Amino acid sequence: MKGISYRGNHICFGRYALQALEPAWITSRQIEAGRRAMSRNVRRGGQIWVRIFPDKPVTVRPTETRMGSGKGSPEYWVAVVKPADNSGARQLMCIRIIGAGNRRYASIGDIVVAVIKEAVPNMSLERSEVIRAVIVRTCKELKRSNGMIIQYDDNAAVVIDQEGNPKGTRIFGAIARELRQLNFTKIVSLAPEVL
Repeated sequence: MKGISYRGNHICFGRYALQALEPAWITSRQIEAGRRAMSRNVRRGGQIWVRIFPDKPVTVRPTETRMGSGKGSPEYWVAVVKPADNSGARQLMCIRIIGAGNRRYASIGDIVVAVIKEAVPNMSLERSEVIRAVIVRTCKELKRSNGMIIQYDDNAAVVIDQEGNPKGTRIFGAIARELRQLNFTKIVSLAPEVL
């Protein structure tokens, strides 16, 4: 199963959603297990919409049966899920910070040289490829001049080319507005939320 999803990959209700990173078959039992875990976590504090429906039967033949005589009987139902992300890189490892001497840690807006440790199959970027990326989110808090402190849940970077334009056409998650002052306007315009 190849490709990315072009429909049904944006949030219609609510504020948060689960996103698939690679093509897969999601069984009806997995959907129900995820729904139970989410409803147990939010208790009565929120609403949950499940907009995925298992509509594809998977047939299984009994073990130690002879070949031929048609397909087996339907065993369970699955929903086909494709990723909504099109960057290709899933996990990066920073090698060096460009223009920072021998500084060990990168902050928001720094351009780093990184190697792809994990990549989505059948995409333009491949594993162990050396690329450039700009840091857009960090777990370390960012202090602004007005006294505001911003802290994200994860470390994230956007893969860029030599001119500073992003290689992907979509960016997920909130990014800091400091990137606009550093002339990453293309990244800021693609982001769904700028803090």
